[in-house]
Amino acid sequence: MPERGHRIYGTTTVRVSLLIDAPSRYVYDWCTDYRSDDGRFSNGRSSYRVIKISPRRVVRIRTSRGSGRNPRIALESVSLNPPHSWHLDQIDETDRQTLDYRVSAVRRGKTRLQLLSTERWVTPKFPTRGELRAQIAKTWAKFAAALEADYRAGRPARGR
Repeated sequence: MPERGHRIYGTTTVRVSLLIDAPSRYVYDWCTDYRSDDGRFSNGRSSYRVIKISPRRVVRIRTSRGSGRNPRIALESVSLNPPHSWHLDQIDETDRQTLDYRVSAVRRGKTRLQLLSTERWVTPKFPTRGELRAQIAKTWAKFAAALEADYRAGRPARGR
């Protein structure tokens, strides 16, 4: 919980870009297939409840282990803009985050995924820009590896 109301202790913005060996439509569909079992990408530390409001709007509640007996809870609101972009607003105990994602075809079977993350920290302890960028890049490297494996195996991008 924030120490003093909703005071913002810092704002960090980072950009991450990566190349993925799969067509752009597959990348978009795979990344926006929000499901309750998405915790498999975070070593089972998080559980998700997904509420599909409409074909272009998703709300997701993430629960993970917190300090002590209380779990950490985050609320995510996602706006889908097929087939190239989506936007996520996330609120949790330590920060308010916005993420803008864009996929674009680079060449046949290759896609560039770009994301812009802005976090507004409501706690005085938060990572540096470099630490945050490394954390996001590491997470998305895992996602990209799983996505590419699904694509090579011929698995559908939706409903895996």
